[in-house]
Amino acid sequence: MAAGLCCDDALLFVGDQQIAVEVDLGLLLPDLGVWGGVLHGIPQQLVDHVRCAHELRVRLSSGQERRIRPLAGPLDGAAVSFVGEGTAPFQTG
Repeated sequence: MAAGLCCDDALLFVGDQQIAVEVDLGLLLPDLGVWGGVLHGIPQQLVDHVRCAHELRVRLSSGQERRIRPLAGPLDGAAVSFVGEGTAPFQTG
């Protein structure tokens, strides 16, 4: 993830829960506009729930909100990788 990398504070919505997290965002496939990132700071007791959730939303400090899908990854730590839906909610240029 090299293009358009940015870090931000965000709110993660999982069902009816709202979790304050940090998020690293970037374009995964710049030519196609595919974006994603990594969520950090998820409380340990919620990590498995987030990794298995069918619907997640992330709201950046700018107010931009998008649906995201968790990706399979290492099961250690409180970081969760994801791919975003729709247009990237950040400036890329």
